[in-house]
Amino acid sequence: MIFLLKYSSSDSSTAAATGTTVPPNHHPTQLPKPIPVQLKLVTSLLLTMLTGTVLAQTPVTLEGLKRTQNRYLTEHLPELHEDAHGQLFLIDSLADLPTLRQRLLNLPPFSDAELDSRNDTLRIRIRRARTIYPLLGFGGVRNNVYWQVGVHDFHFRGIGQQITAYYQNNAGEHNFLLFHRNPMWRGRWGYAATLRRYAAVEPVHFSNATVNYRYTNHDAGVALSHRLATRSELEFGGSVFRENYRKNEPESDLPGPDELQLDKLLLKLSLLHDRRDYHYERQGGTLLEASAQTVLNFSEGTPFSIAFLNLRHFRLVGPRGNLAGRVRLGLSTNENSPFAPFVLDSQLNIRGSGNRIDRGTAQFVFNLEYRHTLWRDARNNFVVQGVAFSDFGSWRNPGGAFRDLTDPGTFTHFVGGGLRLISNKAKNAGFRLDYGVDRTNGTNRGFVFGVGQYF
Repeated sequence: MIFLLKYSSSDSSTAAATGTTVPPNHHPTQLPKPIPVQLKLVTSLLLTMLTGTVLAQTPVTLEGLKRTQNRYLTEHLPELHEDAHGQLFLIDSLADLPTLRQRLLNLPPFSDAELDSRNDTLRIRIRRARTIYPLLGFGGVRNNVYWQVGVHDFHFRGIGQQITAYYQNNAGEHNFLLFHRNPMWRGRWGYAATLRRYAAVEPVHFSNATVNYRYTNHDAGVALSHRLATRSELEFGGSVFRENYRKNEPESDLPGPDELQLDKLLLKLSLLHDRRDYHYERQGGTLLEASAQTVLNFSEGTPFSIAFLNLRHFRLVGPRGNLAGRVRLGLSTNENSPFAPFVLDSQLNIRGSGNRIDRGTAQFVFNLEYRHTLWRDARNNFVVQGVAFSDFGSWRNPGGAFRDLTDPGTFTHFVGGGLRLISNKAKNAGFRLDYGVDRTNGTNRGFVFGVGQYF
């Protein structure tokens, strides 16, 4: 049997019991690599069972919290333990104050933290981040403009639940999204639910012409998630959706059906592995997203498979710079269809290119940008960043071969710059404005406006 006693060792060698203070605005570019928390925990538990030694604990007092519940902290911070009376304790054998502070900064509800260990007590002063903020977006090219307005809460009920609702207008077409996610439903298990309508005027490319269709997609889905580790998650979900294609100019000589309706079922398995560290407006580390999904067309009964890998890497450059890169690989069933799944789009992958101007059954996208902090206020609340970027992509034509991805005729390369107006009171909160120009044809250009970083 394991006993956890309210005891603090006055001669402990850990940082939690030496009067150590980790001040705010302290963000070393590279933290020491401590022994993994899971290994420490297993070792401590084994020693406890074999020797009867108790786990020394330090009482924790929290300042600055309002919405956050204790169980949210203990779920995400293995160093903390809550007793039956709701008192938090730091397990001394797992304590590493700089690492604990970085873990706190990585959590969405917190923008800063100061840790002060003295008098056998660990005091944590939290600076709460804004967790409810508006969603605003605007961008496009001539005769093809979109705008978006909505709200997002990523710390609903103080336990990390997410609620998102927005309306988006794509060139006169109405869109909406309602989304709810509860990652702490039953321990490591969580769930999500989505209701969405997407509509836009989309160009569909046939061999001899490009035809504009009014496309609508009504989608309802649910998902079940399981947290594998502190920052890794596996999710399985499904949705039913209906797609409608309606030709802008029916009864014309243009190829393609005047109208098409498809009812489909989607099953999806995805993996998230997040190893990013937040340093206010800058990030370091890696984010990996992988997904495999199958779509079943009810009218035809034939499956259509899609897989993608999304890898992002961030590196701190000096005291103000941040280099960010994203590689996105996608592959699907290679049908010779004008309705291929991977699209070229300003909002998704190539800034300045326009709205869904091309499609393919495989894609390679490489986004690279350098972000530089130009100004910050004295209290580190607001920041202005300048951005220079390069967006490159290639696509496999529907029914084509893999060599299409290396054919210069399928290459799209836009370069440009932009500004970020960032609030450090919330994670990834701020406005972005980017302007991209086609390197091979300078007449192709456009701007993208949105909330948060592009990736």
